[in-house]
Amino acid sequence: MSGADKGQAQEWRGPTDLRTLVPVLGLTEYWYPAMKQRRVSWKKPEFLRMLGEDLCLFRGKSGKVVAVANACPHRGAMLSEGKCEFRGFLSCFYHGFVYDERGECVAALGEGPQSPMPGKVRVRVYPTETHQGIVFVWMGKGKPEPIEENIPEEFFDATKMVLYWSNIWPANWRPAFENSFDSHPRYLHRNSWIGLMNAIMPAHYPSPGRPTRIGPHRLTTAFDLNDTAATGKRPYQDYYPGVDGLWPRHRWRLSWTWFFDLIRKGFKLLPRYQVSETWGMGQHLPGMIRIHYGPHMFTRWSVPVDEHTTRMVYFHSAQRRTVWGRACEWLTFWLFHNPFLHRNFTGQDIPAAARAYYDRPENLAPTDAQVIQWRKMAATARGMEARQ
Repeated sequence: MSGADKGQAQEWRGPTDLRTLVPVLGLTEYWYPAMKQRRVSWKKPEFLRMLGEDLCLFRGKSGKVVAVANACPHRGAMLSEGKCEFRGFLSCFYHGFVYDERGECVAALGEGPQSPMPGKVRVRVYPTETHQGIVFVWMGKGKPEPIEENIPEEFFDATKMVLYWSNIWPANWRPAFENSFDSHPRYLHRNSWIGLMNAIMPAHYPSPGRPTRIGPHRLTTAFDLNDTAATGKRPYQDYYPGVDGLWPRHRWRLSWTWFFDLIRKGFKLLPRYQVSETWGMGQHLPGMIRIHYGPHMFTRWSVPVDEHTTRMVYFHSAQRRTVWGRACEWLTFWLFHNPFLHRNFTGQDIPAAARAYYDRPENLAPTDAQVIQWRKMAATARGMEARQ
């Protein structure tokens, strides 16, 4: 962007543009999903970048996954390039400084047993907790909030299974996260695999409702994504007088969508996923969207990596009490939900987040009410007092 364009955008935005209040690198005073616990071995540390911070994860002597700042406090070498020479300790590859799970330097292998550095050097430790096999890291500088208040309730329910997948979006977390609960699915996803299974995608006309904030982190949706009754009352094609034409332009997909309608009716016979009002459908701080699909709950968590990259984490939770039920859910996730919903359908959202000018003037429509209310909630999130 040229200097003239920057000045014009800044002048238009002024002090009321909520986008200027939401941090580019994310909301820090929260827990975030890092990786699967099983990825962290006893022999080699793992590198991870979140919220602009470089982290190193390794197994401490207690067996717990530990997250530390990746820069060795001695001379700045990358600790993730080191090894766990001694079980439960992390050794820097450069001078052999060894750290325990408290972040304390306990040995300097390159200097010998008489080195004065042990006990005097310390690396920053980020609090971690592991639930349902997923390691969560507290990225804030203040005292960690109880993790039960920050991550979905199914992670603390032994009767529910949580399946996981993640990918990288080449976009900042703000447009990546705002790609939800607006009018884009009807057009952007019209030819996705899921879109081709539906006679018509929902049209989010201006809704009489309004997103409502519930508790410290949830924002409800102004419309019901699963309101099939309302969708069924609408014609398959709408007339647009500005182009003197109908859209969708053709009716050919009606020749097979009836078959998938029958399959969906069968899925409705499955037990409905039980969820509390606090963790129901909508947008959740610090960067989650949750959709209740009846038999299961879908969560997409936008984890900022740096200014131009977002790690998108997907959780699929269901309540299956029997071994057979859990096996069927596992197969359904990897054979249908992951390829059809996460890779294909959500994959079409990546260009929408990566190829948009987030700093340009906007002309918001009534269907953008969710975006406006989300920005207001993010601007008043935990740790945002200074920006307010």
